[in-house]
Amino acid sequence: MIRKLQGGMHVMIITDIKTFFVSTPRQNWLFVKVLTDEGVYGWGESSVEGQTKAVEQCIHVLAKRSVIGEDPRNIEKIWQKMYRHGFWKGGFIHMSAISGIDQALWDINGKIYNVPVYMLLGGAVRDKIRTYTHAGNAESALKAVEMGFAGIKTGGGKFGTIYDPEANVEFLDENLASIRKAIGKDKLICIDNHGQGVPTEAIKLIEVAAKYNVHFFEEPIPPENSAAYKRIRETSGKVSIAGGERLFSRFEYREVVENQLFDIVQPDICHCGGITEIRKIASMVEPYQIKFAPHNPNGPVATAASLHVCAATQNFDILEFAASSVYARSEVYNIRFQPENGYFPLPKGPGLGIELDERAFEKYPYTFMQYEPVYNLDGSVAEI
Repeated sequence: MIRKLQGGMHVMIITDIKTFFVSTPRQNWLFVKVLTDEGVYGWGESSVEGQTKAVEQCIHVLAKRSVIGEDPRNIEKIWQKMYRHGFWKGGFIHMSAISGIDQALWDINGKIYNVPVYMLLGGAVRDKIRTYTHAGNAESALKAVEMGFAGIKTGGGKFGTIYDPEANVEFLDENLASIRKAIGKDKLICIDNHGQGVPTEAIKLIEVAAKYNVHFFEEPIPPENSAAYKRIRETSGKVSIAGGERLFSRFEYREVVENQLFDIVQPDICHCGGITEIRKIASMVEPYQIKFAPHNPNGPVATAASLHVCAATQNFDILEFAASSVYARSEVYNIRFQPENGYFPLPKGPGLGIELDERAFEKYPYTFMQYEPVYNLDGSVAEI
């Protein structure tokens, strides 16, 4: 598979990088395929809501500047080139582009050595991987746990075009009461506030959530001012605070970790720099007794990559899974994402263990879609 060069050294060369879109009801998935001169290739994913076209262009810039011509086994070197050699670095466009390429490089390496990626990460530290999915109400929550998920994640308020913090408190109380009654005490409820509102508004919601033994409360406030999380932490009581999906590298995590502002970190393997960087983030937070619960409302390749990382990471807690989108495009990929009693089995290899059907992509071409805008009661702009 790998040819010899002078001096007995071995080399394989990256020859091209291709990108593909697959539209889903929620978003456009962006898949990355890294090819080599030996015929070995790898799959990655760089999906990001509303900005996949921008990410695609960045992928091809990185490919030309930093990746093509390199040996795919030099994952760390390639990551550093992609991150540092453009001078302007970071941000979700750049890091999402890096993420997809990086996942594909790990896939290639697993195939070269004929092992699952988690074996390259040090091997499995667990036998199965806990997972949850999304539900907006009691009916969908009950369906989710009946499908085998450990629990669900729901919103911190009523979704719509108007942000009304007082109405959200009442809605959350009623919604959590009905969900808890439907799924029972032994299933998990997680809440995602999507960074809406200010600390005082979030604190009111957390006080409601505490009555229902929620597993975590995610993004109670926007991510820009990490110091504001100190007020949240001081009043959150027994409710675990989660966040970090909109922090895009270990460098951006440093402040919140050193100040222990999160109980659970949620880096996204599609946005934080791929497998290489998400592992560093997980290791970075472990000495602070912070848990690791990857953000993953993405597609099948991101899920496969996340599963390998979760299998090999000591402080892993639970993995998000976008059941409605992934199940709706099952003809695109070849593996089965079916939890049993709250857990996915360990992923298989070699590599990420996933193959995509490029012919099936044609059924789901790119579709322009954006988040629906949200406004405050007075008509001013609110957080999405």
